[in-house]
Amino acid sequence: MPTSPPHPGSDRVRLATKLREIRAATGLSGNQFAKTLGWPQSRVSKIETGTQFPTGDDITGWLAAAGAGTEEDAVTALLRRARVESVSFRQEFRKPGGAAAKQRSVLELEQQASRIAQYQPALLPGRLQTPAFMRSLLALPSGPARTGGASDADIEQLVAVRIERQAQLHDPGKALSLTIGEATLWTRIGDRDTQLGQLDRLHTLAGLRTVDLRIVPFDSVMPIAPLHGFSIYDAGLVVVELFAGEHLIMDPDEIALYEALYGRLQAASVSGDAAARLIRNVSHRLAGDS
Repeated sequence: MPTSPPHPGSDRVRLATKLREIRAATGLSGNQFAKTLGWPQSRVSKIETGTQFPTGDDITGWLAAAGAGTEEDAVTALLRRARVESVSFRQEFRKPGGAAAKQRSVLELEQQASRIAQYQPALLPGRLQTPAFMRSLLALPSGPARTGGASDADIEQLVAVRIERQAQLHDPGKALSLTIGEATLWTRIGDRDTQLGQLDRLHTLAGLRTVDLRIVPFDSVMPIAPLHGFSIYDAGLVVVELFAGEHLIMDPDEIALYEALYGRLQAASVSGDAAARLIRNVSHRLAGDS
């Protein structure tokens, strides 16, 4: 499961540590405890190291196998806090490597995942952006200089890694699904030439066999409230990006909700020739503006 490494001191680490302590108190090894649960030993190991997030049923089974019912309230409280991990861009950018290192961690996460599904209601995903679009976007007051304290050099390195990420668009071994709202085609970032160049690139990408690119047209009934974008990595992680950071959602029940919502968005979208026509129409209208 392609989750990012847990941050030391995070509730995700505290939960894993607590479960490991509860298992150790039984005197059973990880392998013996796994047999008691009827699980593979690797599952116990991943939960205890924080690389696999436990479900509520996992917690119930764990406590029952350990005879640790008195720990239920403490473990449940940890589970509730650990379901969503918040990451601050300002804190991340202060680490060695700055903004580029954070962007490279995104690249590594994407490389680990066999399937990525992403939805954006009004802003093109980074892996679809042209360099000119990227630089115009990152220069806005909502960009990393203002929200994360990134320097000009950091931002140029960030752009370079974003461009490197785009190689995945041509990877036949990765299931890459991108669903965007029609509003993304109209959202002006930079000058008109930048926007036209971006639409031209998007039109080309609509024909790639290695990418499932879909657009939810304005004339479709929106199947969900378009509150924010999100990315799903395999079946183990959902990332919701905000201005100053991101939320990492690891709870299986919440991930299942996002999967269901994504399925509804895909059902309301167009792809292939229909998506290409939509992009072309927007481009022609924009080019005809005075």
